[in-house]
Parts: sequence; C-alpha cells; structure tokens
Amino acid sequence: VSKDAIIESAFAATDPAARFAFWSLVVAALFTSFYSWRLMFLTFYGEPRGDKHTHEHAHESPMTMVAPLGILAVGAIFAGMVWYKPFFGSEESVDKFFGVTKAEEHAQVLMIGAAHAATETSDEDHGDDHDKVAAVPGQGAIYRAPDNHVLHDAHYVPVWVKLSPFIVMLIGFLTAYQFYIRRPDLPGKLAKNQKHLYQFLLNKWYVDEIYDFLFVNPAKWLGRFLWKKGDGNVIDGGLNGLAMGIIPFFTRLAGRAQSGYIFTYAFWMVIGITFLIFWMTLSGGAE
Repeated sequence: VSKDAIIESAFAATDPAARFAFWSLVVAALFTSFYSWRLMFLTFYGEPRGDKHTHEHAHESPMTMVAPLGILAVGAIFAGMVWYKPFFGSEESVDKFFGVTKAEEHAQVLMIGAAHAATETSDEDHGDDHDKVAAVPGQGAIYRAPDNHVLHDAHYVPVWVKLSPFIVMLIGFLTAYQFYIRRPDLPGKLAKNQKHLYQFLLNKWYVDEIYDFLFVNPAKWLGRFLWKKGDGNVIDGGLNGLAMGIIPFFTRLAGRAQSGYIFTYAFWMVIGITFLIFWMTLSGGAE
C-alpha cells in the first residue's frame, strides 16, 4: 500500500521531475518483483545447491530470530492498512492525526503576540523597523503548501496508474518464472550472448570501481602523503632534527666548557670579569 501511494503521489505531483520519478518508481517496482521472485524460485525450487552435510543439518532459526521476523511480517502486511488514513487519507484526516490544525491555531496566537511586540518595539525605537519572524508549526510541511494538493489528487489518478504496480509485479513474476522454473538455461544463454551487458550488471554498474576512483583512492593518496610528508618528514623530521642535531650540538659545546681543568674555569672567569668591567664602563658604572 505504501509503495502504491508513493507511485500515485509521484504521478499526481506537478513538479517537472515528478513524471520522471513516477516512471523510475514503476521500473524499480518491476526490478523488485523480478529479483524477489528470483530469490524465491532459486531458494525453494529446483535442484538443491548445498552440499549433503549442510542439507542434513538444516534447522529452524531460534526464537530470538523467528519472533522479531514474525512481528516485522505482521507489520509489513497490516501496517499500511491500519495507518492508511492517518498518513494518506484526506487532508483533514492527516491534519487531525499530526495535530496540524491545533499547531496552526497556536502559531496564530504566537504571530499575533509577535506582531504586537514588534509594533511596541517599533514605537519605542521611533520608527526603527525590524522584521519579526515567527515559526509556524505545520505550515512548512509539503501537504500544507497552498498550491500543493498531492494528497487529494493522488486519489484521482487514472486507473492504469493505480494498476501499474500490480502489472509490473506480474511481469516480474512471469519473467522470473520463465527464467528460473520453465527455462533455467535462459540466464546462462543470455549472459553468453550479452557478455558486455552481463559483466556490466555483474559488476553492479561499476559503481564501486567509480567510487574507489573518485573518492577512495584520492583519500588514500592524501592520507599517505600527509603521513609520509607531513607527519613523517615535517613533524617527526623536525622534532628528530631538533633533538638529534641542535640539542646535541649545544650539549657538546657545554661539555667542552666543563673540561674539569682549573685553568679552564679560571680562563672563563677572567673572560666574564673582563666583559663585566667593559659593560660597566660603557654604561657609566654604578650610576
């Protein structure tokens, strides 16, 4: 039900891209039907493809898996029927379910209060005009747009639009039945006759390869560059160069000064006293 509603809404929409979206959804429904029935036929029909050991030890899943699947199955079958009106009924039912009417009434009160506050502020500022923006809950939703009546128009689309999901479901079913039940040799023959198309589809339209080429490989190159050049050469190289070059130089220089000979210390003391006397002479002494 939900997929039918989406397809009908796409047909009823007035956006220029809506018709393209409608046909894309119909084709997607066809592919969905085909691969779903293909999965069904390959899994439960024909010759077993598993080995003997796997077949003999097949067992039911534990309740920790069966119970959630049962809940999901019930929701998948009945949720669309139960929630059809609140989500896709008339505009009034949708407004009532989501509380849009009450939200708009509250928003009107807020807007009136904001207008009064803006007027008072404008009077106090002697004509200084400032735009006051008030949020209006519900007004920004697509079904609340004044010129958008997609919820209403979707109920009155042509009959063939309503039947299109069912028709493509039958086409997908019959195609899968023909390929995997009646003529299981057809897929192999088609793949052999259409090698390029088969390889294109087998490689998933080369989306992964294109993604790797455009994003993954450049990201790897950038990461490797920053790792080798930035982190390795600049950061580690700078720190290691400082630690292994400049600091040992001053260490060796200081080591030479600490020779352990008294005459060396006396020499540096004389140099220091001479420098001190020279500095005091140039600076005018103690005064």
